[in-house]
Amino acid sequence: MQSETILFIALAVIVSLAIAIFFYYKNLKDKEKVSYLLTFFRFISLLSVFTLLINSKIEQQFISIEKPTLVVVVDNSSSIKYSGETEKVLQLLANLKGNDALNEKFDVDYYQFGEDVKLLDSLNFNVSQTNISKPFKQFKKVYKNNIAPIILITDGNQTFGSSYKYLNVLQPVYPIVVGDTTQYADISITQLNANKYAYLENKFPVEVFLKYAGTKKANSNFTVYDGNQKVFSKRVNFSEEDNSQNFSFHLTTDKVGAHYYSAQLSPLKNEKNNSNNKKDFVVEVIDEQATILLLTSFLHPDIGALKSAIEANKQRKVTIKVIGDDYNILKYQSVILYQPTSAYQDVFVELDYQKINHFIITGTKTDWEFLNRAQDNFSKNIINQTENYAPVYNQSFRTFVTSNIGFENLPPLTDQFGVVTFKTPYENLLTQKIGTITTEKPLLSTYEFGENRGVVLFGENSWRWRMASIKENNTSVDYDNFIGTLLQYLVATKKTNRLSVEFEAIYYSNEAIKIAVNYLDKNHMFDTNANIWLSLKNKDNGIINRIPFLLKSNSYLVDVSGLESGEYSFTIAVDNEEMTSHGIFKVVDFNVEQQFLSANKKSLSIIADKNDGTLYYMGKTTDLAVNLLEDSRFVSIQKLEKKLNSLIDWKWLLAVIIVSLSIEWFIRKYNGFI
Repeated sequence: MQSETILFIALAVIVSLAIAIFFYYKNLKDKEKVSYLLTFFRFISLLSVFTLLINSKIEQQFISIEKPTLVVVVDNSSSIKYSGETEKVLQLLANLKGNDALNEKFDVDYYQFGEDVKLLDSLNFNVSQTNISKPFKQFKKVYKNNIAPIILITDGNQTFGSSYKYLNVLQPVYPIVVGDTTQYADISITQLNANKYAYLENKFPVEVFLKYAGTKKANSNFTVYDGNQKVFSKRVNFSEEDNSQNFSFHLTTDKVGAHYYSAQLSPLKNEKNNSNNKKDFVVEVIDEQATILLLTSFLHPDIGALKSAIEANKQRKVTIKVIGDDYNILKYQSVILYQPTSAYQDVFVELDYQKINHFIITGTKTDWEFLNRAQDNFSKNIINQTENYAPVYNQSFRTFVTSNIGFENLPPLTDQFGVVTFKTPYENLLTQKIGTITTEKPLLSTYEFGENRGVVLFGENSWRWRMASIKENNTSVDYDNFIGTLLQYLVATKKTNRLSVEFEAIYYSNEAIKIAVNYLDKNHMFDTNANIWLSLKNKDNGIINRIPFLLKSNSYLVDVSGLESGEYSFTIAVDNEEMTSHGIFKVVDFNVEQQFLSANKKSLSIIADKNDGTLYYMGKTTDLAVNLLEDSRFVSIQKLEKKLNSLIDWKWLLAVIIVSLSIEWFIRKYNGFI
């Protein structure tokens, strides 16, 4: 208690006594015994009131014993059930709960985990995913100021989340391995990559990664089926040293629609787990042929080279027209204008009116006086002289993805000499090199004006580039792909679909099946008041379900998890709008928890060693409790706590005031002082 508080209390005693004596002074002179009693109770009442007003604080000390915490966390995923160890896990838990010595030394907290971490209630071993790193990350926060060794009961097999084996938990970890630790020979398809979409009659790439676990040499057949039709096959060989393979191959598309492919590895002899030998994927084949109009006023080798390069992709078709021929420009997605002259006047007017993307190629016969007037995107001040321009590839080009096809070795193009000035945003894909001098002047550029796109090549004789590519590589693929990339940039549209749908073509039966919709109003703003419905049809039994979408943040979402395996088609419709979207997906039987043949003893051993713990095996845990009880790191801590209590919080002091005043009143009443 502070000296100031003691001084105030002493002063309160003096003042209280003085007031009490003064109040009964006359009675005290008469020496009536009752007056002394009244003075005493008045003194007590006044002192108690003054003490409350002073609001002094009294320091109190408390001694508490804090026991260490023992954290027991159990894997509740279905892989424990498949291992056949559920009864042993439940019995181990019962033994821990019934161990009086452990419960006396520790405060024991029980948890369960699978996809998430929860307090242990009851175990069913039905969780379809396992994230072992998550409980460790949470415990690191919850028990950061405690002594809290962790008993981890699991098979160590994780299906998602960050790797747990190298985590620094800051607490001793005692893994108990559940399941068989024997390593069996096994082959699996670990990953398969393919595009979601492909064009009709085109080849699309597929990349596959295979893995082998075993000590002896093994071989298998890798086969891909489109429905029941075999479309690819390859013999693969493995050994203990050469235990993984990855390779790519191409499949051909010959039919529009969704193609459900199944990649399979033939099982090894006596292979215990075949479920990881198969991987399904789907490719949507679309038939959207781009049509390009090439306009010219004279014949030139560039015309044939461009047509061959563009039509190397079967999804593009080029129509060549001479100025003056009949054509409907609206039939084409893009137009190539070869060396425009004044005869192109109506063409430029129509392009501008119809908002069609175009590709302009200039040369020695280009009428630059006309071209400068016909469009407002660029201009060129020329002199009556031609120049050869070698191409220089711009490594910093960012408008779209492209690559250097060896431009530094290609022959130069020819154009009229002059300075080019752009009036709209542009980017140079190729710049000019004149003789030995490299410049920043444009040779091939892309530009955008309003909602339209344009490409301009300042030079003729690009047919020589195709010939040089064939001479160098025995194929024109590099040149053809380069020209195809330019045309892809021009035929791509920027139109916004008001109703866009996000879904996967294949869902596994044990994962969440969600379909998301983004719906915009007529002003292309997200509409939060729409009523959107999903009509889902099972193609096997024909059953149709109609389900409403729910608004979630900035999209509409429907969850149809739990569907039986099979193929489903769906239609999405918006109330009071003539707007629908269609799609199909497939639900495949698959349980990732069944992919593991044995417990992951290695990873569990690593996390135990890293965090000063010990690995135990199921059925050999009798020493665990003994070691925990004898470990000198896990001791109770005696804590001395000091606490300042304010007298104003003492309820008994109020009671003293009430009682003393009451007694004083009764005495006065009884003796006739009132």
